Amino acid sequence: MKYVECVLPETEGRFHYHLPTNVLHKKLEPGMRLLVPFARTWKVAYFIRDITTPDVPKTRAVLAFLDQDSLFCAKFFKLLIWISEYYMTPLGAVLKGALPQGIHVVPHRKFSLCDEGKTQTTSKLSDLKKEILNTLQQKKICTEQQLRKKFGREKLSRTLYDLKKKGLISETWECNPAPVRPKIRHIITLKIDEKEASAQIGTLQKTAPRQAEALQQLISQGGILASTDFAPKTRAALKSLIQKNLVRQSESLVFRKPEQDRNYPKKGKIVLNPAQTSALKEMTEAIALKTFSPFLLHGVTGSGKTEVYLHAIEALLKTGKGAILLLPEIGLTTHIAARFLEYFGDQVALLHSGLSAGERYDEWRRIREGQAKIVIGARSAIFAPLKSLGIIIVDEEHDASYRQDEGSRYHGRDVALVRARDEKAVVVLGSATPSFESSFNAENGKYRYLQLKERVDARPLPIVKLVNLKEKKDWVRPFFTQKLYDALKIRLEKKEQTLLFVNRRGFSPFLLCHDCGFTPLCHHCTVSLTFHKGLKQLVCHYCGYQSAPTTTCPDCKGYNVTHVGVGTEQIEECIRHLFPKARTARLDRDTTQKKGAYGQILGAMAREEVDVLIGTQMIAKGHDFPKVTLVGVIAADLSLHVPDFRSAERTFQILAQVAGRAGRGKHPGEVIVQSFQIENPTIQAATTHDYTDFYQTELGLRKAQHYPPYSRLALLLLRHKDETSVEKAASELARCIKKTIKSGEIKMLGPAPASLIRLREEYRYQILLKGADQQKISKVLKIALKIWRTSAEKNVKLNIEIDPQQFV
Repeated sequence: MKYVECVLPETEGRFHYHLPTNVLHKKLEPGMRLLVPFARTWKVAYFIRDITTPDVPKTRAVLAFLDQDSLFCAKFFKLLIWISEYYMTPLGAVLKGALPQGIHVVPHRKFSLCDEGKTQTTSKLSDLKKEILNTLQQKKICTEQQLRKKFGREKLSRTLYDLKKKGLISETWECNPAPVRPKIRHIITLKIDEKEASAQIGTLQKTAPRQAEALQQLISQGGILASTDFAPKTRAALKSLIQKNLVRQSESLVFRKPEQDRNYPKKGKIVLNPAQTSALKEMTEAIALKTFSPFLLHGVTGSGKTEVYLHAIEALLKTGKGAILLLPEIGLTTHIAARFLEYFGDQVALLHSGLSAGERYDEWRRIREGQAKIVIGARSAIFAPLKSLGIIIVDEEHDASYRQDEGSRYHGRDVALVRARDEKAVVVLGSATPSFESSFNAENGKYRYLQLKERVDARPLPIVKLVNLKEKKDWVRPFFTQKLYDALKIRLEKKEQTLLFVNRRGFSPFLLCHDCGFTPLCHHCTVSLTFHKGLKQLVCHYCGYQSAPTTTCPDCKGYNVTHVGVGTEQIEECIRHLFPKARTARLDRDTTQKKGAYGQILGAMAREEVDVLIGTQMIAKGHDFPKVTLVGVIAADLSLHVPDFRSAERTFQILAQVAGRAGRGKHPGEVIVQSFQIENPTIQAATTHDYTDFYQTELGLRKAQHYPPYSRLALLLLRHKDETSVEKAASELARCIKKTIKSGEIKMLGPAPASLIRLREEYRYQILLKGADQQKISKVLKIALKIWRTSAEKNVKLNIEIDPQQFV
């Protein structure tokens, strides 16, 4: 008997099966999908390896093979195993997450009545069993999903099992085909010559004018045309023309291509300056060596990093290899993709969640089949199936968005480094404000350091001015000072553009009763509700809960309830009131929910159809608008006091990045930073654009507290709807960890309630492990978790975050 080891996307662990005797010769490759029985259901599993001896006395047979070949090459499969082991995340979830959504098949059960079920008296059956039998009597066949929708999930699986065991119902299984398949286009071709076709048109005009019209359209297009390109009224006539043997119909596979803003301004080929040329030279020399070479490209905002990327990829393509360009935000793909498509055309493919399932599947196929050699996308683009990879570029490498915190957990930047190492490729980490970890690695020789100290064409960095928000006499409207008003007025008169940055969406962060202090809270989370004026609702930004705002306090019945704080909606309303003729747009999660909205707003800004763009961090990074000469930061200290040791670093980064949007064209830029804490060292550092000084100062604090880059971290987050249960489970896990730690190399902090203790109706407790060696931390965790899980509180969920980026 031949045994195999598999993993499932939904379940931790590895499972052993045997192959049916009629397919013992079947050669399986790692990553191939199989259909297997699991408990009382069927599941899609991924083949890992052949084994000689299973770890269970009795194995079940594999039911079907879903792939002819593996969807992963050997090097890529090795990378996915590394992700699973390093981040301590189930391998099945990693494998599934590396594939486009539309490719997944879904097995499901169908139920029908047996003969005995049709005649059985139901007096001794439970009410639920009676109702199920009655439903099957009426509908003949029902899927499990249909029954679940009608009767609910609770007890259904057990009830169906009992009915099947009694012989009252039968069960069959089916696999739904993948929801997204290759798109087929029907091509109509003329079978007769043009002269004979013209004669046929004359005959058909009297008896079948629509057929004549279709023939005429086909001739005008050279005798070949897609069926969808015919005039709608003539398409029905095509069938008759095929039957008369006048035309033939064939099928052609087509790729669904993502829509691009064709009106995005074109730049043409740009000649690099000496600093860019020097950086490019080092990259191209590394490409020629075909060895793993990591670079940190530290370039000030506007220094032309994108042009260096473009020229490096141009050099790489001559070697026949492919490239991946990772971006932190989907919105950045709009202008970056436009630039690369202008330069490389159809060799570029896009991969990100903003595409439809069909578009994403077809872009994935184009990459896999070698039709696209350049992949641009967000963090998941690191899984692009390029067969020969030469370079990976991680733009804005410092950005926390590269961290995936749901499903299979990983950091896109770090996975890029490991993939480049495995495939002997070059990796470039680019940023104007590198993460401390990357700068530290460059200092210690792990990365080669490249620097672009000046903007292109020797343009100056913008002048940054601080405005004290404590001086409320200077407010024109809430959170909008006279200095910002005057600067914006000048830009509008000069027909220049302005960005206004406030890193909170909605109208105001919360409502407050000034008589008793009441604030409306989410019913499912321990957070205040944000007021959205457009929706006329109070909204939880974590779980989506909504409630109607009130003008009276529900606690003290007072009327002194007001909006507190500022959001993008409020600033938009403020600008429309102060400057009614200004063309204003807003870019945040609320305005970009529709497909293509990102590109439409940014495209309008690039075409100078917008005077003032208000937005969250979506506007802060990567954008290049030459006409933007003013950036206003509405409240610079919003992120300073987040309970996270990186809060100062992130505040500096976001301020430096958004300031860098100003003065990138012919006219110099100005940045007005409003803050309640203008004396804060982080805000002061951002005004001077001095990354190095800020980095050295902050690094000393990190070293004293033994935080990254001087240590490695692992965060354990436990969740349960009952606080007592999760607190007890966290305490027990901490006890197991403490017992496992044998030396002082690893320190444990906690357990303690998370700063956001309740989220989506679940209470949350945290344990933080800190040590110099991540492997030792993982080893301790594996031993402690094995002990803990034998007695763990039932239904307590555990998330393991290796190298965590968020602590809320």
